[in-house]
Amino acid sequence: MTKKLFAGLCFCIISLSTIAQPARQKANREVVEKVALKNATLLDGIATHTPFKGTIIIQNGLISRICKADEALPEGISREIDCTGKYITPGLFDAHIHLATAGIQTPEQTSARMEPMLSNMIKHGITTVRDMAGDAPTLAIYQRASELQQIQAPAIFYAAQFAGQSYFDLYKRGAKGPERRYLGTTPWYCAITPNTNIKLAIAQAKGAGASGIKIYADLSAKQIAEITKEAHLQGLQAWSHAAVFPVKPSDAIRAGVNSMSHSHDFSFDQLPGDTINISDAWAKAYKGIKLSMPVLDKQLVEMKKKDIFLDPTVFHASNNKMNNAFIVTRRAHELGVKIVTGTDWVYPEKEGDVPLLGEMKVLADSCGMSTAEILQSATYYSALATGLKDRGLIREGMRADLLVLAADPLKDLANLFAPLIVIKEGKMQSVKDMK
Repeated sequence: MTKKLFAGLCFCIISLSTIAQPARQKANREVVEKVALKNATLLDGIATHTPFKGTIIIQNGLISRICKADEALPEGISREIDCTGKYITPGLFDAHIHLATAGIQTPEQTSARMEPMLSNMIKHGITTVRDMAGDAPTLAIYQRASELQQIQAPAIFYAAQFAGQSYFDLYKRGAKGPERRYLGTTPWYCAITPNTNIKLAIAQAKGAGASGIKIYADLSAKQIAEITKEAHLQGLQAWSHAAVFPVKPSDAIRAGVNSMSHSHDFSFDQLPGDTINISDAWAKAYKGIKLSMPVLDKQLVEMKKKDIFLDPTVFHASNNKMNNAFIVTRRAHELGVKIVTGTDWVYPEKEGDVPLLGEMKVLADSCGMSTAEILQSATYYSALATGLKDRGLIREGMRADLLVLAADPLKDLANLFAPLIVIKEGKMQSVKDMK
């Protein structure tokens, strides 16, 4: 065992022993063999499919059968829920959040901040999230608590952040608290240098529970290609920023990453030179970069060819006056690039509206996407971008992550965020009056 690996494992053990276990709620131990959600209008998660009336049978956490309106139900139904006049969709994703970036806190502080935030997500219909870099020991605890239904929370999948040493040195200067000691030195905040053993670094990230590698900053095109290749060999996703300064978006595309975040940053590819200086690039961005559509189209056509998802974070862009994000996202959609819904925004720690609705509204109002296409992005495409093939669609054999809605979400996206029933892996997480 190398000294680096031993140190990383020791830190994991220490961190896991010092961070709070979430306050436990009594798990729902009721065993229900077959539940029927009867006579609803089903929106299955594919934008081109016409909604249809039917009944969903849930058994052992899965969608065991879908019956059309005129079809007899199977025997052995132990509970029926009349959903006449209601709508059912797959559970929603936020494919770009940061839950555990506030630094190491006391157990009580962590619990008081995290659990109401996660509960609020569930109540608004978000059943899965992709965390794009944070404290892995904290995330692992809450991921497990969510899996065991010990707290009300979405399913959590998270990234390990890989960046160059100079990035972490810069980050440390502004950081406060204990995290200053380990930024760049752990499997989940990993500094990549020319001497880094990429194979070992990715194995350590996987051992820390990461589902993907967040390719972030201060890396060369060669390093991005090596990280992406090795992540795929070890069964992990490669999730990249569009611009991994000094590397351009086209370098991440050539590497074949799984998804790219922040559509505004695609404008940096047209700047002169093989690499881009972060300060110069952002100085030009604030003055306004006029997009070169031929350069942009070349990138986007290659993304579609390689089936790379775009995580545009347009709500974030709209709050920072990054209007090129809308042009890039609209053009990506026109060229057939698959779009996912991620906010990269702060969630309320108590009750309150969630920013995912804001992301969807910008996609509709500024990026040319229909409500059906946005629903597909927030369910099926976001599942695939997270590396998941077991959810995001209403299909027999899929995980029963479902929303029962009072009104048609295709008429108003806001209807998605007021579910009457939220079901996660076949269990009801939030239930309102069905009248």
